[in-house]
Amino acid sequence: MSMKNIFRDFFTFNKRERNGVFILLSIIAGLVLYLNISSNFVSQEKVDFTKFEKEVQEFELGIEEKREYSKYSEKQPIREERLNGTENKSERFDFNPNNLSEQEWKRLGLTESQIKSIKKYESKGGKFRKKEDVKKMYCIKQEQYESLEPYIQISSPVEIARTPEKTKSIFQDGKVENASALNVPKVERLNVIELNSADSATLTSIKGIGAFYAKNIIKHRNSLGGFVNKEQLLEIWKFDQEKLRAIEKYIDIDESKIKKININTCEAADLKSPYIKWTVANAIVNYRKNHGKYKTVDEIKKTDLVDEETYRKIVPYLIVD
Repeated sequence: MSMKNIFRDFFTFNKRERNGVFILLSIIAGLVLYLNISSNFVSQEKVDFTKFEKEVQEFELGIEEKREYSKYSEKQPIREERLNGTENKSERFDFNPNNLSEQEWKRLGLTESQIKSIKKYESKGGKFRKKEDVKKMYCIKQEQYESLEPYIQISSPVEIARTPEKTKSIFQDGKVENASALNVPKVERLNVIELNSADSATLTSIKGIGAFYAKNIIKHRNSLGGFVNKEQLLEIWKFDQEKLRAIEKYIDIDESKIKKININTCEAADLKSPYIKWTVANAIVNYRKNHGKYKTVDEIKKTDLVDEETYRKIVPYLIVD
């Protein structure tokens, strides 16, 4: 058998085989064409890492809170002190934990190391404003606090009565004392800080705001485009009403520093924020592309994905040209 015949047997196709090869090549060509043009019609779904970032933030905040609390309490384990081979006896009587003498704490059954932790906390400016503040001290065990709690008496002045003769302070427990005998604080001179322009160092100068809270305030401010009101701080994890009440007199908001987004020129990525999901951002941009430019900001509600609550949150950040 000649070499020519061998090549012909292997590389010559009959009509049926040629049709099969043609169909196979057509399928391959169709797939290549689809892969090249499909990206123009199918939007790429972007991965939202918000949930993951929040979990990381919660973990870091937990570590930071433990560090800051350790400034006011001893890290060493509490040792049960014994006198003459027997446990130190304790008494129970009504007491105010603020500036209580070491001898009185000993009468209540606290050890030297516990008293040292409390006095160190007070030397840093710490104050017990309510009973539960005693429980927050790491050196006080839960069962010990439960034993002391019925006897804790913390009085706070609720009214100042002025008479021609003398000034008196009336306390919640009914006690009346001369104001001259009290340590009346001077009028505090407030240093108000503008939230939309403050840096981390400025924010940490506010009492109750540490480095970690300052970092997360700036992070949330940048993701929003600026703060519109003080209540937006409550959207930060672990930032509760109690902390807001403690600092609100020290902060202010300048709305002129808010970053505005032009909905007639922006892309979906520009709109993405804690208030605007990808689906909403894409809907706003696609509506403009299909119907022309927005005449007013409230026209974004025609997309059906922008409800009243979402609109109320995002309208301060949007403009039209």
